[in-house]
Amino acid sequence: SSMLAVARAVAQNGGPKVEWHEASVHQMPFPNGTFDVILCQLGLQFFPDRARALAEMFRVLTPGGRLALSVFTAIERTPVAHALADALDRYLAPGASSIKRSEHTLSDGSLLENLVSAAGFKDVTVTSVTQMLRFPSPRDYVRLQL
Repeated sequence: SSMLAVARAVAQNGGPKVEWHEASVHQMPFPNGTFDVILCQLGLQFFPDRARALAEMFRVLTPGGRLALSVFTAIERTPVAHALADALDRYLAPGASSIKRSEHTLSDGSLLENLVSAAGFKDVTVTSVTQMLRFPSPRDYVRLQL
């Protein structure tokens, strides 16, 4: 809800005209074939039932529609996230990092490709892209994560 409030505020200040809906990705309130494009940025790894979410995305796409999604790479390739997860386990309790580590569970390209294909998508392409994120300080990064 708070994310949608921010999005609505941006739209009111000269942003694009968009209709905002809050719904479960597992049961979207739209007819079959409603959308030409679906963008899921860093969300799939958080869905309780990823297969069902992808099947629902497939359902609401028009025939030939496109899905673009992004997921985090392996935590071992993300030094700051890896250090934070290790610190959570060391200073809070063993296993305290389980949620943080779960954000990186779709980093295997073949696993992701199989998951998307199983939902009905054709011509699935998985591409690895490296992005560098900068934070003013370690404290700012940790605040964002908590």
